Amino acid sequence: MKTEVIKKQDVTRRLAAAAMAAVLIVAALVILNVLTQGRLLTAKNMKNILAGSVVPTLIAFGFAIIFTGNVTDLSPGSVVILTATSAGLLGNAFGVPAMLVGSILVGVLCMALNFTIYRVTKIPPWIAGLGMTMVYEAIGVSYAAQVSQSGQKVVVLENDIRFLGQQPGIYICWIIGIAAAYVIFNHTSLGVNYRAAGNNEDVAGIMGIRVDRAMILGGITAGVFFGFAGMVKESYAAFVNPMSGLASLSTVFQPMAATLLAMALANYLNLILAIPIATFLITLVFNVLTLFGVPSGTFQDTILGLIVIFFAILAQRKVKGVVK
Repeated sequence: MKTEVIKKQDVTRRLAAAAMAAVLIVAALVILNVLTQGRLLTAKNMKNILAGSVVPTLIAFGFAIIFTGNVTDLSPGSVVILTATSAGLLGNAFGVPAMLVGSILVGVLCMALNFTIYRVTKIPPWIAGLGMTMVYEAIGVSYAAQVSQSGQKVVVLENDIRFLGQQPGIYICWIIGIAAAYVIFNHTSLGVNYRAAGNNEDVAGIMGIRVDRAMILGGITAGVFFGFAGMVKESYAAFVNPMSGLASLSTVFQPMAATLLAMALANYLNLILAIPIATFLITLVFNVLTLFGVPSGTFQDTILGLIVIFFAILAQRKVKGVVK
């Protein structure tokens, strides 16, 4: 009886906290809309914010899978850029089906390689991830250099096959991504085994889970979302420039911040459902900064860096010991 009462009180507390958060968000939006002279809450602007949050949301799903396995890998930025480039090449040559399959395959291969390296060599994931980031960046830069030598520019996706990155196609990709992540994360043995292995490998092994297999499959699943994100990114932007010198890390700070915020909200809302909300809110913040005339370069990046640190503190506040 006591257990049931405690559970009901916990549910009530969570609902009250969620309701309070919703009220505060709505109030903040109304105030910001007034301060931006009504430009924030227009239908067009809100649609643009939602469309702009789709790619970061898909990347954040991949990060959520990685992080819940107690793995820190910062290579997804370079992986997404590589998958986007692959999507452009395959899309122009063979059409949308090849673009979708090819980009996902590249993401899967990259993350399968990353996780195999972690498991076989026992190198800390963040170190191996940085090394692989430079490898993936080098592949993209080498391709760009070869193209420029022939007098051409980096692949540009043709307009007639960009519909998956345009409205309403991009919203369909968003819904598919949310549904797939929710089912995989919450209702498959793959998701359960991966989280169990990440939480405690020894206990997972005693439970009969093949830890190495579970971890690599988790990495492969994250690769699916990174590949899907790369395809949508290429369709949305038409082209994605390769980066070098670990510059690709900056492209994933927004989805990383969204993942950390969602992890902080996980006590009140399912993690996968919290991610699109968190991503939308962060995208909205930067839209507001743009409406206020804040430069999109250094100052906005500074704010993003502070957001990442703040949400990381919230997400890890109950973790004892060293965060991996």
